[in-house]
Amino acid sequence: MSRPWREPRITPDDKDGSGKFSEFAGLVNTQSRKDIGLKALHLADNVFISDSKKVTRRDGYSLYRAGTIQSAYGVGDNLYVVDAGTLQHLASPTDARTLASGLTGTEYGWGEINGDGYYANGAEAGIVRGDTHLPWRLAVPSITAFSALDAGTLLPTTFNVGQTYVSAKWRVCATYVTADGRETAPSDFTELSASPTTNLFRVQVPAAYDHTNVYVTEPDGAVFRLVASTTATTITFNPFAAGRELTTWGMTSLPTGVYMFDFFQGRCFAAEYVPQVDMSIIWLSEPLAFHLFNQAEDFVLVPGKVGVLVWCNEGMIFGTSQKIYQYKDNGELNLLVSYGIIPGTPCDTDAESVAYFWTQRGICKAMPFKNLSEENISMPPGLRVASKMVYMGGKQQFITVTQGGGEAFNARTERT
Repeated sequence: MSRPWREPRITPDDKDGSGKFSEFAGLVNTQSRKDIGLKALHLADNVFISDSKKVTRRDGYSLYRAGTIQSAYGVGDNLYVVDAGTLQHLASPTDARTLASGLTGTEYGWGEINGDGYYANGAEAGIVRGDTHLPWRLAVPSITAFSALDAGTLLPTTFNVGQTYVSAKWRVCATYVTADGRETAPSDFTELSASPTTNLFRVQVPAAYDHTNVYVTEPDGAVFRLVASTTATTITFNPFAAGRELTTWGMTSLPTGVYMFDFFQGRCFAAEYVPQVDMSIIWLSEPLAFHLFNQAEDFVLVPGKVGVLVWCNEGMIFGTSQKIYQYKDNGELNLLVSYGIIPGTPCDTDAESVAYFWTQRGICKAMPFKNLSEENISMPPGLRVASKMVYMGGKQQFITVTQGGGEAFNARTERT
């Protein structure tokens, strides 16, 4: 008469209290318990399994600070949290310094570059530096008035002898410059017809940020050149005193809807989801100008909703709800696998530039791409996830926290 299967009691091979097992395989639940025997654990709740096959009780955790925490991110020794729509810098559990309030987004992405922390939530976006909060998505000027003041006199030259000019098109646009030196995308241009010899114009631009730059073309020209840099709202200028060329014509600010991003080779890769067609647009910023984007040319389209944007040793990894891709330095997009990721913040890059990320089928790394867990472990992927590469106690660990739910891929069912 057969007896029902019961989980064997696992006992260390030696008696020195080390907790080690010979030929121990860690956690394995994709094979029959009878096949595994004493070589692995089928369940491992609240335990830590080290690289040296030692099994110990995991470290405990205590509540750092209570609240309606929507997002948290560390930049160096600085911890930032979003608590019920309020962005705070936590110097300690009881010292919360408010940086911004009234945030309406619910899905936060964070990143760090040059010691600055960046965040975006689909509605708002900002930069944090210690206790300082700066806007990431910059407002663009709007020219409210443009007029000619002095028509001037057309002097004869070898190019215009015998010609008469009644009027020409003059075009003007403006940008703002922030206190930290970032120049915004240019405004739409405004034009008027005036004599090509007009040597005095007046333009009105509402003031914002640190100061305003005004650019003007030559008569019937298309190249904008800097003609004024001022804090005034009413600006009078001589178009023939124009200087350097505007090189950001056609650029825009950070697109509205961006909720996830990362930085690679001096550019920001920022994701926006379009639910009507179930596709994502990944916008690429201008080099070393993370606030400027060329939406006409620099973007990548991928199916599904992006949940992983992470840099690695061979480009970027794009993970969506449907597929996972590698984006190479030369712009080549390669499909890695035809399964997707779990929403949240499921990725990080280690000190060797290898990216790790949580997927619908467990933990993967790139490059080269490899699923690290599917051979031995099948587990519910969760409904949302947060992951981080942690260096602690001389060890490097990729730690993932999931919100329970989801179906484990190819889960094994044991007879009892």
